[in-house]
Amino acid sequence: MTSPSAPSPEQVPVYSPERLSEGGGRMSFRQGLERLSAQGELKASLLLVALTHFAARGYEGVQVKEVAEEAGVSKPTLYYHFGSKEGLFRQLCLVTLSVTERRVQAMVAPLLDHPADSPETVRAACERLASEYMELLLEVPEFTGFILRSIAVPAPDSGFRDLMPLAERALSPIGLFLHRMFGFPLDAARREVMLFTGIMAQLLEEKLRRPDFVVGEAELHWAVGRWLRGLQG
Repeated sequence: MTSPSAPSPEQVPVYSPERLSEGGGRMSFRQGLERLSAQGELKASLLLVALTHFAARGYEGVQVKEVAEEAGVSKPTLYYHFGSKEGLFRQLCLVTLSVTERRVQAMVAPLLDHPADSPETVRAACERLASEYMELLLEVPEFTGFILRSIAVPAPDSGFRDLMPLAERALSPIGLFLHRMFGFPLDAARREVMLFTGIMAQLLEEKLRRPDFVVGEAELHWAVGRWLRGLQG
């Protein structure tokens, strides 16, 4: 799977995965923002409040003034740090994608040493990947689903189309997994990676539609089975 070019300065997240996970242990981007906000980081506080608003109302439904007031600052202060509402949402996307890239790398790395000598061992590896990836998506399901829709299927006039290469880079370690398990050439794995993430996104969307819906072993078993049939087809 080919690697996109390096991000421009406008595509650099205000908080790196290392900064968000200071203190050790695996940490979601929300937990990292909460920790930094508690330490007095104003940008983290603004992003944390914005996270709640965007997740609940969507991009068009968010008023910058409300985000600023809830964070205890003025609207000009928010603009000073992020430039605009688009800049604020863009930074949420960038922080999320940077954490996603690091987490996907971590979940794929041990699977590259997983045996691939039978259909059973391959399926076990696929189910482990699906389980850990869904765990990542479900940490902030409303916002994760919103990001996926905003980046992967943007409106023609969207200001976020340029983030798609970053999303692909975040998911590119899955291409290494496919190469290891199925022998797919790295430069031809994009379709299969998108197939995987699309199927997992269907489970996420079902969770968003039905809060009582549980993504358990049966659901993941279905998702992996569908993915494997697509790969074999």
